[in-house]
Amino acid sequence: MATRYVCPRCGGRLARDNSSGRCAPCQAAERDRLVAPPSLPSTFWEHQPIRRSLTERHIGWVIRAYRCHPYHGNRPLPQSVVARWVGITQAQLSRIETGTPVVHLDRLIHWARTLDIPAQHLWFHVPPSSNRGGTPAADGEQSSVEATRGDLGLHFLKSLRSTDRQVGGSYLYATIAAHLARGTDPTGRDDRSASLAPDDLAALASLNEMAGWMAHDAGNDDHARRHLGDALNVAIRSGDHHLTAQARASLSHLACHDGDPTNALVHAEAGLTLLTTVAPLHILTARLLALKARGLAMAGKVAESYQTLDNGEAALQQANGPTSEWVSPFDATSFAIEAARVFLRSGDAFEARRRLEGILVAPDAERVRSRAFARLLLVRALLGLGHVEQGCALTHQVLDQTASLGSAVIVDHLRQVSVLLGSWARQSAEVPPLLNRLRNAVRERAWIDVRV
Repeated sequence: MATRYVCPRCGGRLARDNSSGRCAPCQAAERDRLVAPPSLPSTFWEHQPIRRSLTERHIGWVIRAYRCHPYHGNRPLPQSVVARWVGITQAQLSRIETGTPVVHLDRLIHWARTLDIPAQHLWFHVPPSSNRGGTPAADGEQSSVEATRGDLGLHFLKSLRSTDRQVGGSYLYATIAAHLARGTDPTGRDDRSASLAPDDLAALASLNEMAGWMAHDAGNDDHARRHLGDALNVAIRSGDHHLTAQARASLSHLACHDGDPTNALVHAEAGLTLLTTVAPLHILTARLLALKARGLAMAGKVAESYQTLDNGEAALQQANGPTSEWVSPFDATSFAIEAARVFLRSGDAFEARRRLEGILVAPDAERVRSRAFARLLLVRALLGLGHVEQGCALTHQVLDQTASLGSAVIVDHLRQVSVLLGSWARQSAEVPPLLNRLRNAVRERAWIDVRV
């Protein structure tokens, strides 16, 4: 029985309530691996399959040998993880590993830099660069301005979005903040920034918006406001009205989080007004209407908020038309979460429960954080309806599933659930042990908040 409390990867001791099966350092290593390649010992490159692949001058074989190296454990690194590092799809990496040797020097240089292959083992020259693990380089002399070029920025943005949904913004904020610090001045006072083409400005605006969301998820709303303000300014300069409306949506969301219905409504309505001047983008309209409904509910205008939600749902049902690569995904799950917030604010726990249960039926391994939000909102609805045992069981599920999630916002939700559960401590035997577990979880995750 004692082996149950030992990490199988490193042999470290586990706490008795650790349900993940791995210690904290091993969980952190696993999360970091989703974001970027690990630092490797020099002996890694002496492994015979890697040496043979390097001798054959086939980068695809090198990557496959890299993935299958014993250093990574009993199982090879998934192609999807390594593909994300280098900014391509899993299918593209599969073709590279099994196809003819790649001869394009720009790709070879980028992949060698990303995997940090020592220069003495390569058959081509890699110019010096401080951009290890960053966005793909167009050539050997990539400048900080080129780091935000439209096509490269879009690759980086998609990779960040995918990883952020799984591990949370606390792990990624430093990465994107450093990336932006090497880039251009969002105000346009920098001559290099002033000369960027519209697509490049769209990339810069989108990356600033992503940085704002990650800063918010990491618990630093001051940084979030700065990034989102920069995103709005650059989006306006780009002339992309859809992107400008999206920046307004993000600022409205942050205002809702701050308990500021006035600014929430100002930004939501400004975004909706802007959308009337361009081709319709229904997912963005639905998102702005959902945020307007939240602002109205916070202002006590319940009937108006419900009508606005209905309008948003109608827009979402039309969301199979034109799309934009720069606009963030927003779907039925996202809308249901926003709607549940409106109903909980208005005191309708039954309708909030109905909306949330409808989106939690199908599993979705990639959207760890949004499904955790949905479950914690559902806990609040269940407690509001007096279903304490169900709420306790669901809270235990969230704690199990978010042990490796770096999200200060989730930690704040756990604190709120803890407060709500406190009033049931004398009436349900399941509540006191759960409260102890919640306190321990919040304490263990205090590092997530970048303000601490």
